[in-house]
Amino acid sequence: MANVTGLHPACTVIVPTHSRPRQLSACLEALSKLDYPRDRYDVIVVDDEGAVPAAPVVEAFQSRLSVTLLVQKRAGPGGARNAGAEQARGDLLAFIDDDCRPAENWLSQLGERFAAEPERAFGGRTVNGLAHNLYAAVSQLVIKVGYAQNNRDPDDARFFASNNVAFPRRDFLALGGFDPSFETSEDRELCARWTLSGRRMSYVPDAVVFHGSELTLRSFWRQFFA
Repeated sequence: MANVTGLHPACTVIVPTHSRPRQLSACLEALSKLDYPRDRYDVIVVDDEGAVPAAPVVEAFQSRLSVTLLVQKRAGPGGARNAGAEQARGDLLAFIDDDCRPAENWLSQLGERFAAEPERAFGGRTVNGLAHNLYAAVSQLVIKVGYAQNNRDPDDARFFASNNVAFPRRDFLALGGFDPSFETSEDRELCARWTLSGRRMSYVPDAVVFHGSELTLRSFWRQFFA
């Protein structure tokens, strides 16, 4: 897996998880249905010392996905993503969260853009997957407003959330990846560091992920306070 030529560069999808087996299963189900060639992508699930092990879920998809499980001591989402990146074989690292489901063409959209511009990072569009949950809808609206402010020029983007973003592996590792000291907003910090280094980012709205964030009033306020 070391070829960025053509429309299907080698990709590794990284999924951090922490005690959410039901959501993880739905995420892996969607990843198993991607329209990307099976021999051109693999999946790494990083279990960030969850109380509920991810192993049974991952094992259930072994025959349908090229999927690897890493288990680590609690290091937070940034540290979990970094651990996956260090073990990745793909030239493009595509990050998604365990409570998200990608559209079938999600990786194809990111891979096609990366094949044309292999030095850039790319972020896709995230859609609220829980229409009945008011807090999830408002949370997604906040992200939508943030994207409108930061990504007015799609080819000079400034911020992407970590549940739908892709980086060239070489540059991601050279820059040090996510800062694991951040419990939240680690994506904002990395995007700022990426652009300050002179690297560029592009928005790919056709790379869609459905986010199933089951928020309550309490968790909603905790999320935005953090």
